[in-house]
Amino acid sequence: MKKYSYIWTRVSTKHQEDNGGSLDDQKCRCEKFAENNGYTIKGYFGGKHESAKTPGKLVKEMISAIRKDKSVKYIIVNQADRFSRNAGQAINIINDLKAEGITIVEASTGMDTSTPEGIMMMQFKLSLAQWDNTNRTNKFTSGRKHCMESGVWIGKAPIGYKKEGKSINTVYTINETGKLIRMAFKWKLQGVDNFRILDRLLAMGLNVSKQKLHKILTNPFYAGKIQSKFTNGELVDGKHPAIISWVEYLHVQNILSGRTGIYKVKAETPRFPLKRHIRCAYDGLPFTAYTVKKKNIDYYKCNQVGCKNNISAKKVHRLYEELLNTYTIPPMLMGIFREVVEKIIYANDKEQSDALSILKKQKTELENKLKKCKVSYGMGDIDEEVYATTVEHIQHRLAEIELEMEKVKRNLSNLNSTVDDVVAICCKLGCLWRNSELELSQKIQNLLFPSGILWDKEIGNYRTINCNQALNIIRRVSDNYKNKKEENSFENSSSVNLCG
Repeated sequence: MKKYSYIWTRVSTKHQEDNGGSLDDQKCRCEKFAENNGYTIKGYFGGKHESAKTPGKLVKEMISAIRKDKSVKYIIVNQADRFSRNAGQAINIINDLKAEGITIVEASTGMDTSTPEGIMMMQFKLSLAQWDNTNRTNKFTSGRKHCMESGVWIGKAPIGYKKEGKSINTVYTINETGKLIRMAFKWKLQGVDNFRILDRLLAMGLNVSKQKLHKILTNPFYAGKIQSKFTNGELVDGKHPAIISWVEYLHVQNILSGRTGIYKVKAETPRFPLKRHIRCAYDGLPFTAYTVKKKNIDYYKCNQVGCKNNISAKKVHRLYEELLNTYTIPPMLMGIFREVVEKIIYANDKEQSDALSILKKQKTELENKLKKCKVSYGMGDIDEEVYATTVEHIQHRLAEIELEMEKVKRNLSNLNSTVDDVVAICCKLGCLWRNSELELSQKIQNLLFPSGILWDKEIGNYRTINCNQALNIIRRVSDNYKNKKEENSFENSSSVNLCG
């Protein structure tokens, strides 16, 4: 009586195939066994990188074929664990095949499931295979965990890096692409839009998608940190070279998340810096702006129906500059004003130092808490969920403190230069406003008039509201000085006339 059979082959990964466990090798061994033992082969199943964890559709296809061809009574497999290295799963597959009247034959040993003893031996071998697989997995996982906790990334090298060596001896170096990625981070810090960064990178020979760029800009690896499930989500200082500093990385994250007011995308055209800053004196509505294209003339206007408060941008800008010039410090008061500014800056420098000391203390306290948390987790005093939540909270707070520390670290080594800059700004507000880019112009506007400014069409000029009190004092001092000077000039003139 002929013994009809199918042959089953499987490798779970390409790595297994490349390291001596090829499908072709299994097939040849099964065919040789079938020829030597009188089996007639009627088909082949498996033959792909079938997962070791799930039977998949290939096993189902084989069972379906068996049900259609009742003559097949045997499945030849090189080793029983080729069904699965999970003992329970492999045994279930064998039982399903046995329920269909199929006997499993192991080509490497000649063992089969036709007897209770054969079934028991095959189950024992499957249990050994699962133990071996679990043991190797644990060793592999332990090795990866050790590398990650030591600061060595053992995954695929991120774009911009070259990877050499294996395991704990892995070494990363920044390649030419990495230099372009550094530029991408710098551009982002300058407030450049992502689509413009992509265009610039493409012009330099690096073509990445917008999704890839976002992943790059949010990957802490480029700031010298690594994070994975092997570190329980904790950020670890990496042993690879960083492309940008950690503080720069945090700034980029704030920019991407929209939490910072430091870097803003310009939303207005520089032709209309006063748009929405000027309000109509009669209805309080903010002015909009438009351009008469035929004449190429810019205008501001109130959109209230029937208001007709409509003036040329040229006039509005000229009068606004003249208004700002009324807040200029008189030359004769420069010496006194400079002394005041110096005192303020020195005082501010001390405040910065005090703030920095406080932040450093807070940082040290949090770092100590993080160490204690690690010890508690290692001793088994807290579970993994509590540990992960605590670490995430502490690291988030540390990141906030580092950002704040960066803000207060102001370089005041050249105080004279700083004082000169402040004095220069207060001496020429109008000129500075006129010649600045939109962002700085609007900062000056909002500094002087936080609630905006009114335009009165009856007088054809501005009416101020809620003026900055500090600058208002400067204006009053300036006006008093000018009035006193005019009085002295008048008295001197009168004396000359009387003497004449």
